[in-house]
This record gives sequence, C-alpha cells and structure tokens, in this order.
Amino acid sequence: MRKKDKRGNIKEKTIPGFVNTSFNQFEEWFDGAIFMQGCYYCGTTNERSFEIYQKQRNGLRPDATRAGRRGKRLELDRKDPNQPYDNLNNVVWCCYWCNNAKTNFFTEEEFKPIAVAIGLSLSTI
Repeated sequence: MRKKDKRGNIKEKTIPGFVNTSFNQFEEWFDGAIFMQGCYYCGTTNERSFEIYQKQRNGLRPDATRAGRRGKRLELDRKDPNQPYDNLNNVVWCCYWCNNAKTNFFTEEEFKPIAVAIGLSLSTI
C-alpha cells in the first residue's frame, strides 16, 4: 500500500510495523527484565524517562514530548532501520531521546557513541 506524507506526496518506500508478527509472538519476545534495564543504547530507565517527562510537562525544561505524546516510557526501536518491526531480533527498547536522535538514519553501531553522550546528559537533568 502506498502512503502519502503530510504534503500529499506519495511515499515510495514504506516499512511496515507489526504486520506479520502476532501479539502472541510479541508477548513471547517481551522480557520484563530487559525492559526494566532501560534504554538499549544509553541505559535511561522508564522511571528516569518519566521524571524527565514530568519536568518538561511542568515547564522546568523545554518541552520536547510532542505535546505529551512521547517521552513517558521506553519505546520500540529497530537496530537496523532498514529492517521491519516484524523482525523481533532487530527490535529493542530505547528511550524517547535516543529514538528521536537515532531516527531512521543511523544503524545500531553508528549510533552507540551518540547514545553514550545522550545518556550522560540525561543523567544530569
């Protein structure tokens, strides 16, 4: 299926989300201990993410939460952005700030040095 961007232009390349992976497969993949360890890239935990989110929403920091929609908790990211989310071996938990900075441009290895700096910065907020 072809999708259109905000300007109405047809996107040539779309990478599907969870289309071929069932909820049961995702549930089997999910490991609560790994989730609680925090961001795969920088180590920021869910608790720390929520603390920073609250500071932004309360006006103590510039708000980068996309109007409160992101930043409360860890998000799913693809280590290799060219692979679909359906490849559960390619999916990891990461914080909003790493996910936002990594975009669909960097691979896991390319992003690791950037994530170290993000983690250090987030630990001081």
